[in-house]
Amino acid sequence: MRETQAIIERVRQASADHQQLDLAVDPALAQLQPGQSLLARPVDAPITGTAASYLREQWIPVDVQTARITVEVPAQPVYAPGTVISLLSPVGCPIPLRPQSRHLLLIAEDTAPTPLIFLARRRLADGVAVTLVLGGQATGYPLELLPPEVEILHGETDWTWPDQVDTLTWADQVIALAPSFAYTDAYGSLFNVISQLRHQDIPDDYVCGLFYWRLACGTGACQACQVSCRGRDLLACVDGPAVDLKKVRL
Repeated sequence: MRETQAIIERVRQASADHQQLDLAVDPALAQLQPGQSLLARPVDAPITGTAASYLREQWIPVDVQTARITVEVPAQPVYAPGTVISLLSPVGCPIPLRPQSRHLLLIAEDTAPTPLIFLARRRLADGVAVTLVLGGQATGYPLELLPPEVEILHGETDWTWPDQVDTLTWADQVIALAPSFAYTDAYGSLFNVISQLRHQDIPDDYVCGLFYWRLACGTGACQACQVSCRGRDLLACVDGPAVDLKKVRL
């Protein structure tokens, strides 16, 4: 991880809850892969002595070009073009991709699908068919912000959706996103369904959950983003955010 600076070139109000920022960045950041993120802080942000003033925000890329990264962040605070941002990157590991995968299933339940958008774009560019299931609060996400080639399915609030069995059977890989307060129940429920369909024969990295705890250090030093796993526990900031659900204690 290293520190660089970026300049906000453009701000777009993506929805009532989100804004997208186009950042002019060091070209070296074009190497970012889906799953990796940035720890950001405006250079001129005041430090008040409170814990919150020292913590950086985790910014999730939705598109990466040679010298520009687009991130999607909450609608507040409002950022202005020309603002200089200090970035620490990369945070985390790329989402593991299964070889020869041709069908990718993405699931977002009760949270914005922001961390899935960059992955969808990259896999579509590789010729992979992508389906995105939106459930609960995720159904309110503006569809025009998603790549038009993505097939969209609307699910219920219990991790079910129409033709669920067929969709899971068709998928070569499943990546799921739940809000942090629901990780255990949500990912556990999904993994149980897949275990029954595949009769416990689940390949490595076939179904991964994304873990986005509030990050304090981003380097694994504070252990605050620990994911309880079989064998040894993992840290979302250095081993994640994608973790094979076969490894997680659910």
